[in-house]
Amino acid sequence: MALEHDIASLVEASEALTSTVDNKIQSIDSALNAAISTSKSKTDQHLAKVDTQLSQYMESQSHFRVTKNQVLLPNEDGSFPKDWSLGDLVQARLVETVESGVEPGDRSKLAQEFLSAIGSNTKHFARNFNIWEMEYKPHRSIENGQSDPVKAPSLMMYQYVRRPTYVTCAAIVKHIRGAVPIGVWCGGLEANAPAKVCGGGITHNNRNFYTMCHPYIHGTHLDMSETTVIQIALPAVVTGNVPIANAWGQFPYLGDSSVSAYEHEPNPV
Repeated sequence: MALEHDIASLVEASEALTSTVDNKIQSIDSALNAAISTSKSKTDQHLAKVDTQLSQYMESQSHFRVTKNQVLLPNEDGSFPKDWSLGDLVQARLVETVESGVEPGDRSKLAQEFLSAIGSNTKHFARNFNIWEMEYKPHRSIENGQSDPVKAPSLMMYQYVRRPTYVTCAAIVKHIRGAVPIGVWCGGLEANAPAKVCGGGITHNNRNFYTMCHPYIHGTHLDMSETTVIQIALPAVVTGNVPIANAWGQFPYLGDSSVSAYEHEPNPV
């Protein structure tokens, strides 16, 4: 009986110890979870402050345009925006002048669509600008190393741009038909979607480099009759990193003295 009593006492003591250990583990787990929660909360608060400061910094940058004629004033014969190179153009036409000082409901649906893409479908905004419709070849012909003609992606409207710093290239673009262009001011363009700001940043690794800022149309598999048509407004290359999803608009020109910083606004078509 004494042995059975001793065994029972030992079992009871073991159970008591197990209970004590379990309670201690729970206490440690609770303290650890509380510490982790507090640490996570402080980390989240710190990251939120960093994100806020970074966002404020992004919005407080000064951006200057290094390309001309963002409002797309026509050239002398009215066939194309002046100061821009054609690329592999078929034809272009000035569709509409989007005017400031007009009640939003009195504007055309197209004007409202383009203004809404930059959050500016209000009575007053920066200044008038033009919307152009442009048709491009699906591909072009170049010579290979043996001087034989081969198909290559076609090039769209562009300007020569010095690249001494990080720049952002973007425009409000709407795809109408054909192969969807890619790159620079067509970056992120979607087929048959409403007008949107397309583009993105261009880095540099040498302050004496340049770019031609032309999107590509990869239509070498298409017949030449299957042209690409887009509508475009407010294209530009500007200094710095512009968060184009919510901060695109009209930028002052940083260039030769013969061109005013903001140029002249177009008259209504």
